[in-house]
Amino acid sequence: MSAGESGQMTLEMAVMVPVVLVVAVVVGNVAWYLNLCSRFDRVAMDMAIAHGVSPTGEQDATSGAIAIKEAIEEAMGGSVEVDVRMEHVGIWNGFDALSLSPTRMRIVCTMGFRPWPQRLSIGFVETEMPTIAHHSRSVVVDVGQMGFGGGGDA
Repeated sequence: MSAGESGQMTLEMAVMVPVVLVVAVVVGNVAWYLNLCSRFDRVAMDMAIAHGVSPTGEQDATSGAIAIKEAIEEAMGGSVEVDVRMEHVGIWNGFDALSLSPTRMRIVCTMGFRPWPQRLSIGFVETEMPTIAHHSRSVVVDVGQMGFGGGGDA
């Protein structure tokens, strides 16, 4: 081993460790996001059907969306941001007199995930994660007379 090669391994390690750490953080965030998406897909559909079709209290779209949102947040453990909206679904561009089911509502549940850390700086390697990653799931249900009390969107 010559005198010029004695510090080569140290230099290679000093260059590669920050890159490996950044890749590990990104892979960890992707794995956590996929885990949350999988859980959210199951929870959102269950809660939309259970709480959206017959919400407790007021029987309107707003109270239905609030009940679904609270149930999803509780089931997800507060680890994500949740948004729920209910849209009136009509097959005749809003004129539902000829619709087979005029009381259909689309429940759209959206999960927002903030990766950790938002900004990472190791040595000369800097990276910034996206502000928030979104994942949506929707289902169309027949809500009976509930959808008419809240006036459509919530």
